[in-house]
Amino acid sequence: MAFLAARATPGVEGVQAGRYRRTIAIGRKTGTIEVWPGGSRPALNLAIRFPDPVACTVIVERVRRVFDLDADPAAIATHLAGDVLLGPVVTRHPGLRAPGAWDGFEVSVRAILGQQVSVAAATTLAGRLARSFGSPFAGDDGLDRVFPTARQLAAAPIESVGVIPARAETIRTLARAVVAGGVDLAAATAPGDLTRGLQGLKGIGPWTAQYIAMRALREPDAFLSGDLVLRRMAGNVTARALEARAERWRPWRTYAVMLLWQAARDAQNDMDEVGPLRSISKDARGDRRGSGRGQEHSGPPARRHVSQRVVR
Repeated sequence: MAFLAARATPGVEGVQAGRYRRTIAIGRKTGTIEVWPGGSRPALNLAIRFPDPVACTVIVERVRRVFDLDADPAAIATHLAGDVLLGPVVTRHPGLRAPGAWDGFEVSVRAILGQQVSVAAATTLAGRLARSFGSPFAGDDGLDRVFPTARQLAAAPIESVGVIPARAETIRTLARAVVAGGVDLAAATAPGDLTRGLQGLKGIGPWTAQYIAMRALREPDAFLSGDLVLRRMAGNVTARALEARAERWRPWRTYAVMLLWQAARDAQNDMDEVGPLRSISKDARGDRRGSGRGQEHSGPPARRHVSQRVVR
């Protein structure tokens, strides 16, 4: 929840009182979801507000990906707990999962927006992008936009919301590739195919490609060897040295990333430091960690189906 809250796009999603809420679009229909802990039960509660009950199965599966519910925390902990660097964090944060994404294009745009700016700045830019180019949504509690689609951003004047020209062009290039089918951000895509396709686009380097694979594809073994926070937490090592050390963490390197980022946040909190933690990559294209969709109808449906499910 803390990870998602820090990256919640204003108008599209948010976390309040321990509940994650966001607008969603499936085809031309729109609605909202709300997710919160199941109390004493090992489960999440999910409330779906969507005009088509048939979509509930699809929505549930996508929520499972966002919250990494198919992971086996016990197996991952067993594998990583013996490492001197990761063991203390595994003990301190049992069951830590790796947040996924509701939509692959959306999280990819967020990753690009986050290059060379803080997480907070990327969140502000994402909110401006959604307000200017996303579809309006008649919601409540501040949810009034559906994140822009690839078609909506393919030719959009993204610079107008404060995104520097190079980043704006990278987003448009990605959007055009998605529309044309050259880049497939679906969960079933092979991670290697995705990262190669992404790195073929100007402005996307290894760090950003791995981050997108980690969150959009739920790749459990993605690794961001150029991340400065990871290198610092491993003892100020080089990217190559970190890559070599991470071999023992396979096939769960994504979870090692989450554990080390969490350890860095713990250290910051323990020292009572103020301000967001910056996680900066140093790949050849200057990527940095930061954290879309055709014209879709998003007004309030005449009849809205409401259901509640327990997602285990």
